[in-house]
Amino acid sequence: MSPRRPRALLPVLVLGLTAPLTLLAPPAAAEAGPGETPVPRALTADGRPAQVDDVLKHCRTDRSACTFTIDPKLSREYVTTVKSLGNAVINCTQSDMAVERTVTLKTGTTDNIGGEISGTITAEGTVAASGQVTANLANETAMEHKTPQLDKGPTSSNGNKTTVSGGATASGSLTARLAFEAAFKATYSKSWTVEATEETAYKTTVHAHDMLVFGANAAMRRVVGSLIAKTGQRIIGIAVDSPSMVNSSSFIAQTYAAPAGVCGGTRPTGNTAPTPAPGPGPAPAPGPGPVSAAELPATRAVPPGAEPKHVAVLPATAS
Repeated sequence: MSPRRPRALLPVLVLGLTAPLTLLAPPAAAEAGPGETPVPRALTADGRPAQVDDVLKHCRTDRSACTFTIDPKLSREYVTTVKSLGNAVINCTQSDMAVERTVTLKTGTTDNIGGEISGTITAEGTVAASGQVTANLANETAMEHKTPQLDKGPTSSNGNKTTVSGGATASGSLTARLAFEAAFKATYSKSWTVEATEETAYKTTVHAHDMLVFGANAAMRRVVGSLIAKTGQRIIGIAVDSPSMVNSSSFIAQTYAAPAGVCGGTRPTGNTAPTPAPGPGPAPAPGPGPVSAAELPATRAVPPGAEPKHVAVLPATAS
């Protein structure tokens, strides 16, 4: 049984974050992103333009109908821009508040040919040599921001969920995925990581009328290459983005002064005094009294142009 984490002292204000990414500053050592995603192009054996779907259909005819060739010059490791994660914790008391949080980041795989490689349909149900899956298919694409108990910490996930059950027929390109997996292992001497979960634990003190905001930049790997059929047909410029096996993601904890009027009451003086945010517009009117717990739009959590009072870059560990 894992030890219980100390709960944050109440009262606090909890905000679900969907704020613009610019509200969170990236760490100084952040690498550039992957650049522009290539546009896949299908070609016939003699180099004439073809349809991507026609090549994929051919790949479904046999498990060895297609192979994948990786272009090491175009493949790269990168980190995403910093994204807000989970909840902001605002100390609306008149005293310092000890907070211990565990923050979780889940990353998955995408590709630029409609999920033919990153999708999970071909991994479930009954798959024939033709690549047909006999199943009922339900596909969901979802972004979740969960707001659990404060001592559990925020969780954010982004990805696809595919479920199948008997009763219908849906096609899936089994050999496109298998061809990519084989090429990946041959090139990098490691099995392809389809999804990853990383987390970090953070202890800090939040001063009165300050707020703690979490973000993360995911460490990713982009693999670029071509799917080549036995007939000579091919699809070039295929990009597959998946969690990095070399680098770890980073979590960023930032402390801001709570905007005027969010907590209500009088803000203490001294080192907890608010940092003025640039830009026109009056400050929100004070509330009727101290806030214990509530949910507000994230755009009211961090004023545009506000500078964090403290930034900590936290290492991630696989969970």
